[in-house]
Amino acid sequence: MNIFTLLLGIFTVILYIFLLMARKDIVIPVFRRRKQYPFYLFLALLILWIGFSSWQDLNGRIQTILAALVMVSFLLDKKGFTEDSLILFSLDNRGIPLKEIERVVLFQEESGLIKLNYFRRERRGPILTFDYSLTEFVVFLSTHLNEGSTLEILTKDDQDKDGK
Repeated sequence: MNIFTLLLGIFTVILYIFLLMARKDIVIPVFRRRKQYPFYLFLALLILWIGFSSWQDLNGRIQTILAALVMVSFLLDKKGFTEDSLILFSLDNRGIPLKEIERVVLFQEESGLIKLNYFRRERRGPILTFDYSLTEFVVFLSTHLNEGSTLEILTKDDQDKDGK
């Protein structure tokens, strides 16, 4: 086993530990469409098939397995609200502190999903979708946001007034 295989193994172990710890901190996760799961599984299986179909030594086979594990780690990606911040991607170890968010706009779709848009430093963040109870979500945000933060809830009627 060469040094690069050892470094890849250490990286993979640390990556999985970090991703699993980050998943446990998420209180309200962002709604995820599961369409990407088969894609990452296909890529991992493709890496394994290509790696094992060619003649390799033990070092090459270990690298193939570790590369497939790195590809599967994308399935552990989780973002959402923790108790004190908003995590926009799994490898963000700090996130956006909830105390820095100036304004939050919520819109509940007919399907029951909630779209959230936030403003920080007078800039709009990305729109996030949640599959969560609106009342529990409002209670969470009202207790965790800064006192001067604005929390707006838009309804279907508000959207119809705007011309849609």
